[in-house]
Amino acid sequence: MKKLITICLVCVLLTAAASQGTTTPQVMTISFDENGNGNVNGTPLLWGVDTPPVGHETLYYVLPFAPVVEGEIRVMEPLATSPVISDVLRFVNVGEAAPIGRVYVYSDLPEAGETPELADTGIPSLWSPYNEVTEVGPEGSNGATWTPLYPGQPGYSGTYSVSYNFTSDVPEPATICLLGLGGLLLGRNRKFNKKQK
Repeated sequence: MKKLITICLVCVLLTAAASQGTTTPQVMTISFDENGNGNVNGTPLLWGVDTPPVGHETLYYVLPFAPVVEGEIRVMEPLATSPVISDVLRFVNVGEAAPIGRVYVYSDLPEAGETPELADTGIPSLWSPYNEVTEVGPEGSNGATWTPLYPGQPGYSGTYSVSYNFTSDVPEPATICLLGLGGLLLGRNRKFNKKQK
């Protein structure tokens, strides 16, 4: 009888322990670019320009949770013969009494004739710990996604399941207007061709 009671007690304890660990963290998608346009699940992110504890002055976004696991994500150019870093996303906790999580954005310097964006301050001296992701998408609206899965990875939050969507090159307004105008002309041309038939 004592054996049966012991087995039942162990089963109850194991069931209680298993139910404690099955809470699903809230999903959070943080989207941001090189020019102060950021949101978390659609709500705008606070941003500014500042110098982090390590690195030089650049654009940053305030994360909606703290602390964040510190470190950096190196966004790599695709299909490069030798690895080339195009952007660095550096996760830092700022403040001592009540730390605030931030992500600082560094991008390579603008080419001649390009309009500089807030993060176009050059790649800083590299930092650890770090992870690498490859840039994807067409030039003009390319970027990367980073989803930290483990507690030691940069950008990890113990409270939320976070995915960071970063747009590296923000399309310029003139480019967007030209694309829109091209779409309108294409639609008008199709209507004209239908009338001709």
